[in-house]
Amino acid sequence: MEKLFKDFKACASKEAWMEEVLKDLKGKPYDKIWWKTYEGFELEPYYKGFEIENIKVKDDFPGKFPYLRSNKPSKKENSWTIRQEISCSDPKKAAGMIAEAIKGGAEGIDIKPYRELKKLLKPVNNSKTAVNIQAGVGSAEVFDTVKNLLNVKSKGSIDNDPLKELALEGEFAKGEKKRFDEMKKIFDQCKDMPDFKGLVISNGHFHDSGATIVQKIAYLLSTAVFYKEKIARDMTFSEFTKNIGISHSVGQYYLLEIAGLRSLRMLWSNLIMAYDKKGTNTPVDIHARTGLFNKTVFDPHVNMLRTTTEAMSAIIGGCNSLTVLPYDVCIGEPDAFSNRIARNTQLILKEEAHLDRFVDPSEGSYYIVKATDLIAKDAWKLFQKIEAEGGMFEALKKGDIQKELDELKAKRLSNFSMRKDNLVGTNHVPNPSEISVCRRKEEAVPEQRSGVFSGEISKKSDVKIAKIKPYRLSEEFEKHRKMTEKYNSENNKKVTAFMATVGNLTMRKARASFSSAYLAAGGFNIIDNNGFKDADEAVKEAFKSKAEIVVICSSDEEYPSVAPEIASKIKSVNPGVFVILAGYPTEIVESLKKSGVDEFIHMRSDSIATIKKIQTRLGILK
Repeated sequence: MEKLFKDFKACASKEAWMEEVLKDLKGKPYDKIWWKTYEGFELEPYYKGFEIENIKVKDDFPGKFPYLRSNKPSKKENSWTIRQEISCSDPKKAAGMIAEAIKGGAEGIDIKPYRELKKLLKPVNNSKTAVNIQAGVGSAEVFDTVKNLLNVKSKGSIDNDPLKELALEGEFAKGEKKRFDEMKKIFDQCKDMPDFKGLVISNGHFHDSGATIVQKIAYLLSTAVFYKEKIARDMTFSEFTKNIGISHSVGQYYLLEIAGLRSLRMLWSNLIMAYDKKGTNTPVDIHARTGLFNKTVFDPHVNMLRTTTEAMSAIIGGCNSLTVLPYDVCIGEPDAFSNRIARNTQLILKEEAHLDRFVDPSEGSYYIVKATDLIAKDAWKLFQKIEAEGGMFEALKKGDIQKELDELKAKRLSNFSMRKDNLVGTNHVPNPSEISVCRRKEEAVPEQRSGVFSGEISKKSDVKIAKIKPYRLSEEFEKHRKMTEKYNSENNKKVTAFMATVGNLTMRKARASFSSAYLAAGGFNIIDNNGFKDADEAVKEAFKSKAEIVVICSSDEEYPSVAPEIASKIKSVNPGVFVILAGYPTEIVESLKKSGVDEFIHMRSDSIATIKKIQTRLGILK
């Protein structure tokens, strides 16, 4: 076999690489290609070994404290439990889905309360298949319903997470004292069942409210400390760790999410050291779950790709169990096909990609080591700040967490509308011919629907806070696109954007392509064109199309001659047509407005603002 390494020179520094990069940047600064994360730190695109030499972790081996690389020893495989969420509202159908999931390879199920929950779970061998119940405020009633099915060999959990309920609902449904008393009772009753957890601390609601990885970790750690002090003061932190579950949601930032799980394990070990000083140093088991934040209604099959990369991040990062949500979860109740795809995503990653073979395959990536260090430092700093100001409960009551998330939401939505951040099928390369599908119906809170704690809800909570508000990044675009769909349906025609392409071939094609994607995000039908010989021909064809929107696409050099002619001729015949110019030729913007141009779209324009302006003018948005 030919040895190729001799053809490559060892290079300890980055000088040669930097020379080539700076050539390609053509005078732009190197930090132009750095990743400016929402966490607040910046990452270079490339690191060398000497840049992480000062990042040292004692006993940096898988299965060894502080478990940064994994809580699984390197001599073992990187195994994880495949879990499947069952979210069907019909108990009979849910029973069939549970049986199908287990038969199809699921090793655990995630289920919400049903009126006949005990009957539903009775056929499940919970010593082999973990049963994880998302009971929420009904945790006490649900646990009383199923506890006779449990024994010392049972696997699974009941979430029983009051601060999550408070954050989402703005109050304790049963009052603070009663809810925490119930929480402790469940927690204590589960102590004798080592594999069934009576408390699961989750950051999924923060993830789905746009939280960064740093925030998710810090909030989870602070919640854990609060619960330890509230219900388990007589335990060491290692003992507390053995008796709880951790649920960590993963998102779209592939490498950062891997680093996030590594950071979480290490920082949890910090808590153990802070509490126990010397002890058993129990590693924390992390359940990972794909989030909803970046999932979309339009082009929903792209969600399969999103959940696959998120699952890979979780597995490579060393999760102990994983739930992959179905790709159509935003549309309504998942069907048999989407449930199978969600389950098979994990099976393929395990049995075909063999990600279960090696513990911590990301070790050796200087980039991930650097990202782990940055996330861990910032998350610990935020955690300490929350604790210094009274802890997680106080932070929620004072509104500090809500304020942080609201500020981040404004930034995220602005960047998304400005197309700095993209989701394929929504604000980036949307399919203009796609019609949304919706199977979702407004339902009562699951616990109320099932009647598991009828009469238990308190009308007057002693604690009231501002709710955190989960959202999906694509929601605003989807709302306006559906408005256009509804208008089209009611008027039996499609609102259409006509590309008036004139002049320079390269520029007109580029700007027509940009404009088509830009406007398709609002649900507008697109008529693209190869090009017209002059402004007069473009105007004639635009009128023939009966389009409500006309987009002038040419070069900046040609706009002074062609754009005023096209705009004025269109407006003179039909003032109701919305005329757009692709680009922003600064020197002639005001004169173009006078000639009839209503709007300019370009890389720095706000997509949602433009779509709303068009919809208002055309009577779609009232």
